[in-house]
Amino acid sequence: MNALVCDWGGDLLVGSTGDIGVAPIQVEVQQRIVRRLLTNPGEYIWHIAYGAGLGSFVGKPYSPALIEGTVLSQLMYEALIRANPSPTVLTSQSTAGSFSSTSLTIQYQVGGVLTSSSVVLELGT
Repeated sequence: MNALVCDWGGDLLVGSTGDIGVAPIQVEVQQRIVRRLLTNPGEYIWHIAYGAGLGSFVGKPYSPALIEGTVLSQLMYEALIRANPSPTVLTSQSTAGSFSSTSLTIQYQVGGVLTSSSVVLELGT
């Protein structure tokens, strides 16, 4: 099954033949991860456990273990992400002036593809 290309907060994209663009499986998984991590729990009425709600961490004290645990628990729900080897999540915090930002590096393997390489998705600055 093909997934449509639609980035978070964006519109559908046009494909090379002029119709709606479809995403390769690696792009589809990245779209699903971003959507899952940015959706607040309870906002998706058909699946109330869906969503990590990473936006709720803004303005709160930095807790790498809490952020990493929240992301990892949500990744386990994604059927296209292999459980073995398990995904890894690393957080890093940078400060610039009076502001700080947190970045995530998520490493996982996509199930159902013939490559054994892992995919790295970086979120943040």
